[in-house]
Amino acid sequence: MPVAANDATRVDPRVFACACGAMVSVWRRMVVVLPEDAAIASRLRASGPFEGACTACGRAAQGAGAWLEIDAVRRRSALVIPADRRGDVVALLQEHLAWLARHPQLATPWTLQPQISFLEAELAGDAADPGEDTARRAAPDDGHTTARAIHRPPEPARPIAVAPEPGTPVPIATGVPQAISSDGGGGVARRTTIGALLGTLDADDDGARIHFAPEDDVGHKWRDAKLEARPLHLRGRGYPLLGVRIVASWMGQVGCLDAFVDVGQPQSQAIFRLLAQRFTLRLVATLHDGEVLVREVSARGLEPNAALCLESAHAALSTGDHPPQQFAIAIAAAAAEGVEERLAQTKVTIAPGSYQHIIGAREATRALEHIDRVSRKETLARLLEVEGLPMAEYDAVRRRVLAGAVEHGIVAPRRFWRRVVASGLADDLADYVDKLARNRQIHEGEEGDLDPEAARAAWQGIHDVCLRKDIAPPEPLRRALDLPEVAPRDTTAPKAAAGVIDVVDATAEPTLVARLTDVRTRLRCATELLQSPRTTARELEHLFDALERFDQDELLAILPDLSDGGARAVAGMVDKLRSPRRELRQAAAILLGMSLDPDALGPLSDALVVEPTNVWLDVARALGGFGPIALRRLCQLLRREAGSAREPTTIERVGRALAEIALSDAGAGLEGGRGGHDAVAALADAPDPRVSTAARRALATLRDVSESGAAIRGELPLTEVTEIRGFSRRAYEAIMVPELEVEADG
Repeated sequence: MPVAANDATRVDPRVFACACGAMVSVWRRMVVVLPEDAAIASRLRASGPFEGACTACGRAAQGAGAWLEIDAVRRRSALVIPADRRGDVVALLQEHLAWLARHPQLATPWTLQPQISFLEAELAGDAADPGEDTARRAAPDDGHTTARAIHRPPEPARPIAVAPEPGTPVPIATGVPQAISSDGGGGVARRTTIGALLGTLDADDDGARIHFAPEDDVGHKWRDAKLEARPLHLRGRGYPLLGVRIVASWMGQVGCLDAFVDVGQPQSQAIFRLLAQRFTLRLVATLHDGEVLVREVSARGLEPNAALCLESAHAALSTGDHPPQQFAIAIAAAAAEGVEERLAQTKVTIAPGSYQHIIGAREATRALEHIDRVSRKETLARLLEVEGLPMAEYDAVRRRVLAGAVEHGIVAPRRFWRRVVASGLADDLADYVDKLARNRQIHEGEEGDLDPEAARAAWQGIHDVCLRKDIAPPEPLRRALDLPEVAPRDTTAPKAAAGVIDVVDATAEPTLVARLTDVRTRLRCATELLQSPRTTARELEHLFDALERFDQDELLAILPDLSDGGARAVAGMVDKLRSPRRELRQAAAILLGMSLDPDALGPLSDALVVEPTNVWLDVARALGGFGPIALRRLCQLLRREAGSAREPTTIERVGRALAEIALSDAGAGLEGGRGGHDAVAALADAPDPRVSTAARRALATLRDVSESGAAIRGELPLTEVTEIRGFSRRAYEAIMVPELEVEADG
């Protein structure tokens, strides 16, 4: 079968023993596809199948080893073996067959029976270093480590995404060695990079571009280097740095070009809107002789990353005091960083294409632990905003891991419960529990399953979902944990009226208040109260009082549980529409709009007029969610404010709410024939001039309002990101598919 040019099985990670004594991680090329990889085949015959360099001494990783050459056109394959390993032919064939067993997509009759090709020529440079003795040079290669090293840099490696064995985190291959090779022979230092450069990022009618000026002796290398581009948002430098990073590879040497734009300037939005639509830009290099070099570089699939970098940089800028002069200081600090420092990878990473197949509950558990570490806020931000992991790839890997966990009955961390539902792996959390219990029963005890202690912990994990979400334990779970029968609920018992304070133990209140005010315990305590069906109205009152002291991240973390609170949370959210904190008023408006509780219509209408900040846009959006039933309240509001100083403001804001209503049952469509749209259109001819003016304004702004709503929901990149709009976006994401640092069990 033909082998795709980007087949992830072409390289494997290996531990390499350098001549200096250091152990480093390198890539071992296993497969060469002909004729397209003819140049690579030539390089391997000259310098061996290892790609990378020693992080201690900088020597290129080079040594003897076998590899497979596949000619899919001629349907032939050859196992290329160094001449000094003739005695290992049988062992190498066995290793080859074992490797094919791990990569069955490459198994064909002509790969199972490859020709044997002995590489007679000695690797170039093996005898060039007088510092190595004969014993070291003659040391055999065991396929995993080698004591050989030579001192000429290899040709640039191809960018290859590595698919590791399931459950094993492997760094993402960037297409260039992680360290830079150097010539240690003779003690003469050689340039090992083609520069850690800084450029300027701007745009013209032809798109985004970077201007830079390489040093005299490396300009020609940038002309021929292989280039990779990625969007960039650097944090923790006193000012958010937004830009583009270009990684260049030339003959085993690597360069890094960073170009930034001030996120506080309007041009940053224009540039990144272009990159969010198509991540392509031109490099304009002015060489020492005056020649102007122009190259184009693209990165398909990184458009969402570009939008993310823009939004997160704007959000970071809006949440702190960042005077403009700090931008220049941060740029100077970034310019001082070397290539290795700029390209240093996170300790926890994940490769695109990982976890294609998850076999057994043990692998599912390891995969869950890995994706949980990757999804931590700081790690994920680094991967998406610095190292160029495509968001679509991360989403695909995460979904495969969650699907594998469901298939083997393993509960995901709580941060992923809603993601399971949002990904279509379960209809709701009750369905999630049923699938987990059923699959755990099916797979329990089979080969690759958990040991008895871990298996019981898996059942306990399913039970924990039931307890937290008030779900009746399914029959397999009750049998596994020997749980008692659950008595059916008495649906005829009268429910407590809204606002009635339940009788609680007064001695417990001081402890509860203390937990809700302690920064170490308040998030966990609030989560427990909102997730428990036994929480009293008095306890909820204490919780809503404590929300005034929650920071922004804690507030975002608790929004999903507030959204699930239903009618019992409405009264508290209505009260928060009058909070002195802008974030709480904003969160309350968003949650009340999602609740569609009729009791919220009046308070939201009042807040639409009196809200002093742009949070009124969230209030208008919330009212629009109610659809035509909100029209009566809005018309009453216009009549109430007639003749007052707030009348012009009221007409403007009611017009925005009417536009939201017109779009409430039409998605992004702008055509007539729908209930909300038709009702607003009818008001355009109302005899009250205030009502007709607001309605006509609504109909004239439908497109802008539609795009604004799509941007807040994450369907389009934000054209501008103020602190208020950024919080709206984060709030919707937290409620709909939360994946923030919301764990309350830490």
